[in-house]
Amino acid sequence: MPVEAPVKRKHRFSNQPEKPKANSMNMIDKIPVDLVLFMASPYIAGERPKEAIAIAHQLWNKYGYTSTLDILGEDMTSDADCDASVQNYIELANQIAANPLPVPDFEQRKQLTISLKPSMFSTIAPGIEGCEPALARAFARIEKITAHAKGLNINVTLEAEDYRWTDFQLNTYFDLLKKGYSNLGTVLQTRLFRTEKDLNRFDAELKGKRVRLVIGIYNEPESIAHTDKNVMKGLMVKYAGILLSKGVYVEFATHDEGCVSALIRNVIEPGLISPDRFETQFLHGVPREQLQKSLSDGSFCKPDSILVRKYLPFGPGKVAGAYCRRRLKENPNMIGYGIKNLFKLQ
Repeated sequence: MPVEAPVKRKHRFSNQPEKPKANSMNMIDKIPVDLVLFMASPYIAGERPKEAIAIAHQLWNKYGYTSTLDILGEDMTSDADCDASVQNYIELANQIAANPLPVPDFEQRKQLTISLKPSMFSTIAPGIEGCEPALARAFARIEKITAHAKGLNINVTLEAEDYRWTDFQLNTYFDLLKKGYSNLGTVLQTRLFRTEKDLNRFDAELKGKRVRLVIGIYNEPESIAHTDKNVMKGLMVKYAGILLSKGVYVEFATHDEGCVSALIRNVIEPGLISPDRFETQFLHGVPREQLQKSLSDGSFCKPDSILVRKYLPFGPGKVAGAYCRRRLKENPNMIGYGIKNLFKLQ
């Protein structure tokens, strides 16, 4: 499929045409930050590592769910901020190592992990003139975090962002995997047309391949991405089967019970896939307690218990407010989830 030529825009992080803002997005911009934080509070695991780790331990002790922790922040504007992000992640890894979940060594996959976004470590996005030195520094920063986490036996996931970052994200992942960082995983978005070809890159005989499958939350141009969520969810199941056949550990991240059921019915059971070769992931705060409990206790897929991992983003209110506002724009359904949480509805 032809790739559109970059279009110059005033925003330094964008090389795609501006999209007209819908009325609903304008309304979200007008919501006071305190109200945004209130509506999104179920999804935010505090402001500091200590708070997020405490929530992770509560989830484990009460439900048997593990977690991945993500420090909020993206699209950095200075190298000082990028370097500070590295130190923040190193400190997060240190605190996780000092406060691990009480799981036996042979169940290390159930331990806490960390997740990070590429744009947190670069001052310029890919495709922008003069981006190469900034991206080289970003690679080095990501490697530094991954190396530190490996020394502590902690897994790291390099997340996906909008399509501009996909080449950098995947190239960084495979380059570090080849360098021996078997603790590093990455994310694939079924929304993007290119993902079907990206699956071919996992044929290499590399140890520790791990992928979080998502439909993707970024509103991408129709020329490069699917727009029908049912198609995206169907591709999640299809791609999970392909990745599992390649020996990849799959992290199936969706809140859709039908999608999880299709994975079990069409991939796991026919392929006799052991439950230690995949897991399910959910954003903390989205009301899916019954589904998560049935996966964890084995009643969803008798007799096998399926690992549930909660995604715990955290950060200071100023950063969290901006993050939550963006997420409300990208997924207005979160407003409905917030109301359900407020009234304890499923």
